[in-house]
Amino acid sequence: MTTIRITTVQFQVSPSKKENLPRILEYIHQGDCDFMLFPEMSLTGYHGDFNEERTRQAWKQIAAACRQSYVTAILGTGAVLEDGQRCIQSRIYSEEGQLIGTHEKIVATENDRKWCRPGEELRVFEHKDLTFGCLIGNDLWVTPGYGPYPDPRLSCQLARKGAQLIFHSNHSGYNQTYTAFHESNLALRAREGSLYIVTANAASDSAPVNAASGIMSPEGAWLAQCPRIGEHKRTLDIEIDKE
Repeated sequence: MTTIRITTVQFQVSPSKKENLPRILEYIHQGDCDFMLFPEMSLTGYHGDFNEERTRQAWKQIAAACRQSYVTAILGTGAVLEDGQRCIQSRIYSEEGQLIGTHEKIVATENDRKWCRPGEELRVFEHKDLTFGCLIGNDLWVTPGYGPYPDPRLSCQLARKGAQLIFHSNHSGYNQTYTAFHESNLALRAREGSLYIVTANAASDSAPVNAASGIMSPEGAWLAQCPRIGEHKRTLDIEIDKE
């Protein structure tokens, strides 16, 4: 067994990198953990109107912060692919400041698809004795009413590929109609895959999130959970079997 320290950040996502970047860097610099997870589109804001060059410069600053703080960060961001199309992406920067890999949101909502291209590849990563995958928003659950898409059960696919943990970056909003759906799915997917799910949602000062940020056990129980209103972080040590 090996012990891995995980931090999830329930983060107030601004439409502007100018506001988001300094706060992301501060969290990383203060991080006393192995892995730190941020919400969906936490760097650029949840829209397609981001500047590619300035976004790439921000990635370099985040990589440097990871190297200085010995933290591996899973960052939600917008990105421009090689074909020039935009996507919703998670980028994984190691404690050495190296890009381990990326995940592009596969189950993009109808609104997402107005400006971004869905991802096509489901990847598994290995780092610090942990085998893990990344999912974004509807990749974990296909929310009713947000697109006529079948549920590909990507969490199960990751479990079959050997993932011990899923980092889920989210920006699900505050409509409480979906709270029970989102959170029952978190528990179900963790239990059926027999893996941890670490989830980070975008926060508001005035409304509760409709999917809690926290760490779910392989048995489908919350091990750590953030308050539903405002910006918070939670850190937990988890035990992982070394293979």
